Amino acid sequence: MLVYVSHLFNGDRCNIRKAKRITRHLQKNDLANLYVCPLTALSHLDDGDLSEDDEIELRLDLLSMAERLIVASSCDGFVEKEIAFSKLVKMEVMRLEENGELQPFTE
Repeated sequence: MLVYVSHLFNGDRCNIRKAKRITRHLQKNDLANLYVCPLTALSHLDDGDLSEDDEIELRLDLLSMAERLIVASSCDGFVEKEIAFSKLVKMEVMRLEENGELQPFTE
């Protein structure tokens, strides 16, 4: 199964490193599934290469291939749109807690 790992960016490249570390940890502990995060998947692009609309379109295209969304940070506009899309298509949405446990997303 493809699992989409959502993480805020907010223009802070440190968030890409955090997202990479989280996604790596999830992947190493679950080789039966494929974990992908848009921050790492699109990291070859520079800030400003895409408009906000183009970026969310790419993110939602990627998310549409997944069977589960894991929210691994606080929410920004992109994360909120990913959550809304997931709920719209009845996709399972989980939250990664600080202690590393996955819980159903309830916000």
